[in-house]
Amino acid sequence: VLGFAVLNVVNAVFVQQTMKTASSDEELAFRQKERDKAMYTRKVKKLFRAMDFSGDGSISIEEFAKLVASPKLQFWISQLELEY
Repeated sequence: VLGFAVLNVVNAVFVQQTMKTASSDEELAFRQKERDKAMYTRKVKKLFRAMDFSGDGSISIEEFAKLVASPKLQFWISQLELEY
């Protein structure tokens, strides 16, 4: 009976530690997702700043047309992990 009780305690400690680790892994995954999202946002902002040749804070159809004709477009698209 004593051996069975000790085994139950060891099992409970193991399960508790496993749950702590799983919770920690979820937190790490959440933080990584937030970092990925922030990096993607920075890349998109950089793309739009590069497209705004006039620097007026908006992208005209002419500015967009220049970028579409540019070989840089393929680079920007790959940076954003999109297909063109």
